[in-house]
Amino acid sequence: MIWVLPLKNMSEEEIKDITIIGAGPSGLFAAFQAGMYEESVRIIDSISEPGGQLSALYPEKYIFDAPGFPKITAKDLVKNLFNQADQFSPELRLNEKALEIVNSADVFHVKTDKGLYLTKTVIIAAGFGAFKPRTLGLPDIERFEGRGVYYFVRGKNLFKGKDVVIVGGGDSAIDWALNLIDTAGEITLVHRKETFRAHPDSVRRITEYSKTGRIKILTPYEVKSVTGTEYPKEVIITDLTGKEVFIKANHILLLLGFTSDLGPIENWGVDIEDSRIKVDINMETNRKGIFAVGDIANYPGKLKLILTGFSDAAQAVRRSVPYVRPRGKMRDIHSTSLKVFDKQS
Repeated sequence: MIWVLPLKNMSEEEIKDITIIGAGPSGLFAAFQAGMYEESVRIIDSISEPGGQLSALYPEKYIFDAPGFPKITAKDLVKNLFNQADQFSPELRLNEKALEIVNSADVFHVKTDKGLYLTKTVIIAAGFGAFKPRTLGLPDIERFEGRGVYYFVRGKNLFKGKDVVIVGGGDSAIDWALNLIDTAGEITLVHRKETFRAHPDSVRRITEYSKTGRIKILTPYEVKSVTGTEYPKEVIITDLTGKEVFIKANHILLLLGFTSDLGPIENWGVDIEDSRIKVDINMETNRKGIFAVGDIANYPGKLKLILTGFSDAAQAVRRSVPYVRPRGKMRDIHSTSLKVFDKQS
């Protein structure tokens, strides 16, 4: 069903220059960039707070590759990004899911589960879309979900002084093993392969901790079952020969990655490639005036890093200008030359 609003009764305030779908790091930085170009912005996100996965999954995890910060927690990075964008007062609509994007005249109609909005351009910054954690598919473990078995960390205090078993071999598993060193009691890292798929420096650091006994690394092992009544008591793991090892555990972190689902995005008429949106060098999709940035954008040589999303956002906003001001002159904007920042200094 096509949803279209009549334009004759719409005020300029109701028709935004840019509607950003997704309030993660890339979306928030896009809002800031749009403010620098004096473009009006609306941000729509299906979760209840800005920050995307950083807020939803690991707010207390340290981020080490954000430019200008040797390390910063995910929640603090989100706070800074939001404050940066909020200087330009974007319209923020949380707990609202974007369902359709329809062309009409010179604007797009963005339909959500709560309303219908008009916009001159759209920037899709939806991360990996809807995501859910991978599980081991073992009933013995699933019965403890939320009661000692977790798929992400919302707060470190839960693990204070506790024996923690972390299962996984990617960046999340390694990072949380390192992040919990000063909080948890005993930490055991279990991985089904000999090698890890994490940043080399993180692997080096965790290897050094294992030599001092601060972290125990068991590879190649797989989880077989978990014992306990109301809460976990022990994790039983096996090696390639079938040998069993019993590990005392108060909490189990299953950090095995996530599966993503683009959901309604697949029906928006944008080209999908490798479960992401295909864009050109300007971050523009095959639908003119619709851009994609951050993890959801796919182009040759793409690096899946937060800082790449910032660059994507800056490019997309700059290329939105001809749609917002068709007779305006394309120019680069620098914060040092804007009066709005001079007033705040």
